[in-house]
Amino acid sequence: MFKQSDVEITKYNDYKYLIYTRVSSDKDSQKESVPNQIDICRYWLEQNHYEFNENAVLVDEDKSGTLFLERTAMQLILQKARNREIKMVLFKSIHRLARDLKDALEIKEVLLGHGVRVVTIEEGYDSYVEGKNDMKFEMFSMFAAQYPKSLSVSISSALAAKVRRGEHIGKIPYGYDRIEQKLVIKEDEANVIRQIYKWYNEEGFGFKKITHLLNKGVQQGEILPPRSGKAWQITSIQRIIKNPTFCGTFILNQYTTIKVDGRKKQIRNPEEKWLVFEDHHPAIVSKEDWKLANNKKKVNIKTKITPWNEFRGLLKCGKCGSNIVIIQSWNRKLDGTKTHWRYLKCSAYRRSGKNGCDNHVPIRYEEFRRFIVERLLETGQKVSLDFNNTLNNHSKQQVKQLENSIAKYQEKNEGLVDLYLDKLIDKVEFQVRRKEFEQQIKEAQDKLFLYKNEEVQEVSVKNIQQAFKTIEKKDQDLYHVLKVIIDYITVNIDGSVDIKYNFDLNK
Repeated sequence: MFKQSDVEITKYNDYKYLIYTRVSSDKDSQKESVPNQIDICRYWLEQNHYEFNENAVLVDEDKSGTLFLERTAMQLILQKARNREIKMVLFKSIHRLARDLKDALEIKEVLLGHGVRVVTIEEGYDSYVEGKNDMKFEMFSMFAAQYPKSLSVSISSALAAKVRRGEHIGKIPYGYDRIEQKLVIKEDEANVIRQIYKWYNEEGFGFKKITHLLNKGVQQGEILPPRSGKAWQITSIQRIIKNPTFCGTFILNQYTTIKVDGRKKQIRNPEEKWLVFEDHHPAIVSKEDWKLANNKKKVNIKTKITPWNEFRGLLKCGKCGSNIVIIQSWNRKLDGTKTHWRYLKCSAYRRSGKNGCDNHVPIRYEEFRRFIVERLLETGQKVSLDFNNTLNNHSKQQVKQLENSIAKYQEKNEGLVDLYLDKLIDKVEFQVRRKEFEQQIKEAQDKLFLYKNEEVQEVSVKNIQQAFKTIEKKDQDLYHVLKVIIDYITVNIDGSVDIKYNFDLNK
């Protein structure tokens, strides 16, 4: 049986059918379990004179039926269909195929359009029998799409009922414990919250200064660290100031999850849809102090995008791996004019000082840009590239690295359970690290799929060739060009720079 993480799918060529199974989570009921789905499909195959083979089974585990692009096994089926390598795909039910009407119809269209027979056993749908009559498939797909929406409404109503009873749901905020499903103040942490509001409201300190004071207090043993055990950061202080939880208010339905291009995305609901529960739990700071803090200059915890920074998202610190950001400063001259500077800074050092990272050798943005452009021009002139072969070799290396990375992250993820059971890590750390590993696995799997897509590779070759030509033009915004050519740039403490390209220049 092949699961979503498997990449060796050559054995599929020996079989003209595939069985697709999916479970949303490990909590799915027995009737929706993978073995149950396989047994049902196996019985249908035997009844219809097919020889069952477990190598023809694909599994998407812990994958929601509402998320199309994240279901790697389904993407592989569609790729096989486009390559004309299969003749039939078997599903236990349309619920396993998709829980989104648009996705279900798109999957069926791709399969039928490439001569693949589609069978869903529970609904009795067989494209070979139905022909062009899509009414049955569309009707059952519509019912399948409605199920998660109805379930979401029921869950939301149940959560709202819990909150009305004074119960707390979600992550336990700093400064509180949860006892019998209700928040109670944890005094040692609550004192840190009160001190932050005092510095902010009474002393007029900014987020950066408060961060440095907190980390200095942590080093001296006078202030508790954040629950992560790491240093306090500016963004943590901003969230504490903005969060109404600390004045006893709980807000439900502040955010919702929507699907964009086959992936989940969290968005903020309009305020009129919020469910606000005043005096829901004991307050750490008064409502007056919270309002005073939030009536100041608007607290913005979102990452600012600087359009003029052509290296945004490309620069990494050589020591800690954090992003390198561009800091602006200025000095007023005697004649009233200003001199402006833009220079590179490690974001971890900027947020937490020496607790986060070391300070880099000062590098001016303009000088850095000039250096990178000259390096790219020099590289383009010295090296004669066969882009197709070069990119193909690089892709093979990347595929191997990604496969190794996926195996490594999965091994680490499995090892977390042992660490948690042996009480070497607590529940909070277990959940945080598990989420990180799962995210890394998902990102690696997505990249792996793209690297195996020949059409993507052909587009990449053309884009890279055009990007090198654009570098030669002066006064051009090079952001998109740099993204095509460069994977990332490492800026080391001593000011040295290492460039990782999106292809291998040494071949």
